[in-house]
Amino acid sequence: MNSHSLRHRMIATTVVIIIVTSTLFASVLLLIKQRLEAATFGNFVESHLKVLIENPNNASALNNSPFSDWYFYQGEDILKLPENIQALSSGTYHSIALHNKHLHLQIVDTDKGRLFLAYDISEWEEQEHALLRTLAIGILVITLLALIIASKAANHFLEPIQRLSKRLSALPPGERGTRIAGEFQDSDIKQIATAFDSYLTRIDQFVDRERSFSTAASHELRTPLSVMMGATDILESYQHSEVEQRALARIRRACKDMLAFIEAALFLSREEDGLLLESYPLSLEPLIRQLAHDSGQEITKHNNHIELNLDSNVTSDIPESLVKIVVGNVLRNAVEHTQDGRITITLNGPQLSISDTGTGISPEHLGRIFERSFSTKSAGTGLGLDMVKRICDRFGISIDIDSTLHKGTTVTLLFPNSQ
Repeated sequence: MNSHSLRHRMIATTVVIIIVTSTLFASVLLLIKQRLEAATFGNFVESHLKVLIENPNNASALNNSPFSDWYFYQGEDILKLPENIQALSSGTYHSIALHNKHLHLQIVDTDKGRLFLAYDISEWEEQEHALLRTLAIGILVITLLALIIASKAANHFLEPIQRLSKRLSALPPGERGTRIAGEFQDSDIKQIATAFDSYLTRIDQFVDRERSFSTAASHELRTPLSVMMGATDILESYQHSEVEQRALARIRRACKDMLAFIEAALFLSREEDGLLLESYPLSLEPLIRQLAHDSGQEITKHNNHIELNLDSNVTSDIPESLVKIVVGNVLRNAVEHTQDGRITITLNGPQLSISDTGTGISPEHLGRIFERSFSTKSAGTGLGLDMVKRICDRFGISIDIDSTLHKGTTVTLLFPNSQ
């Protein structure tokens, strides 16, 4: 049983309250019994002692068999008592152990010396011990009953909460407009369900705003990109030098990559299964070579050397635009964090690894590397690896990062269903 569960705490609290209450009741009952016993026997023995003081001749009668429950000591008889009893001061003592019995003892000092009068209360003490055992058994039985009753009561009280929990767990993530307050009649649970409905309403409104913004932003971004690609087409229709042709080709690729990024961002922002990007068997080797070529200027800027070890017979069914985002982000991070070093890209079957000899990642940062808005760079946004992780999760790409501070980083991607 989970010690932090509400059910366990309800049962434990109920049982503890009953145990404490029962124990207090039994303790008070025993205390009252002992005090009544002490007062009753105290008065009883004291009255007999007064009679003996007034008429000492009656003392010998206490040693006869009809009075075997009485013990009277005076004069030299006191020396027969244990030293600890002899050392007691005058007064009343309840349940003194003497002669293997429990006695109520009264001691008085008179002109003729000390007098000890005791009455055998062993039978009463045995009854008290029997009562104590009965109370202990009773507390145990009450505790077991309390445990059973508290368990059933907790099940009864928590049933609406469990029903609410199951209902919330069963809500499909993509289903919108669902409200559950009407399914619960219990006022307290209905209040919780109503609050959750209000939260769902705010979430739906937020999603609507985000989708409206995404749609509008993608439309507004596509328009200038289309204009740029159209202008590139016109420029390419003229004769250009080899350098100008390469520049135009890079502009066209950048525009196409930007359009692909917009489509990927829209795809990731929606949950509908029906929203799919165009995909076909994609050869990974030429795509990786193109990404490495496009990064050539940055690689040269950081005075890095790049090494490619690529298997040419690997294909994947993941849309090309998404693979470009994943590999491009990982490669860009490797280039930006490496100075005067080496970057190695290895494609061996479905496994792609990108290693660098750069700054590496500290252990405290490594666990947060995929968090949105987290970046090891002061000017970074943290969106790149967040998008990489979302794409990998959506398409079942395994991603692993192994890094040593000041020595370098290796990112390993394992593509599913690759051939």
